[in-house]
Amino acid sequence: MKTKLKALFVLAMTTSYLPAMANVNVFPMRMMLNPQGSGVVHVLSKSTDTRFMTVDIRRVDHPATAQEKEVKVKMGSADSLVVTPARFALPAGATQALRIVNIQPLQKEVSYRVWLNAVPGSSPDLIVPAGNDDVSTAVGIAMSWGVVVNVPPEHPEVKLVLDTSAQRLVNRGNIHAVVTRVGDCRNSSHCRWTKINKSVYADESLDIHAATISGVSPKVIKLEYIDPVSQKTVTTSGS
Repeated sequence: MKTKLKALFVLAMTTSYLPAMANVNVFPMRMMLNPQGSGVVHVLSKSTDTRFMTVDIRRVDHPATAQEKEVKVKMGSADSLVVTPARFALPAGATQALRIVNIQPLQKEVSYRVWLNAVPGSSPDLIVPAGNDDVSTAVGIAMSWGVVVNVPPEHPEVKLVLDTSAQRLVNRGNIHAVVTRVGDCRNSSHCRWTKINKSVYADESLDIHAATISGVSPKVIKLEYIDPVSQKTVTTSGS
């Protein structure tokens, strides 16, 4: 991480180099792999120069919480992904498709951040010292793009459990959901809705103090969230 920060600082000081490196678009920046465990990211060059890119994979533990952290994983290992190509030259004006594949079926969703690193220079013959599989520590990194990749479980299920006394929402399912609103429906003819718009991942919890529902029966609370697979909005009871 320190290596990347140092490299970014050096890049910022080299203003003549920045425009060429910044003229790279990566899309999408966030994706859910399909049920077969694969997906595609595109890297588009708007530069007049050829650039050399490398891929680095990090597992994201405790995503969307204050405890979130990235853990480096070796590409192709059982707890990682395979990205092809992992190193490539990006000619001026070209588009490179990167195929991302999950290794094995999952019982619970796992999140990764796939870092695409632009290496100074344009040589496709980058040599990483023996025993060092981390490109970011072997060569200088000019600029990086972090693509969030979520790998769904075989049988995805969102199961939100509301704790009104603690004003927290716990995900007892095996895949994340984006909680959009919490409704206080004690008035049978009208619900008072509070916008949340935050993700809660499997086995994690979400603070919903903003809804001010302490002590309210979960039976009169409604939860609105976006299903991560269908992308449809779902409304359910808090009980």
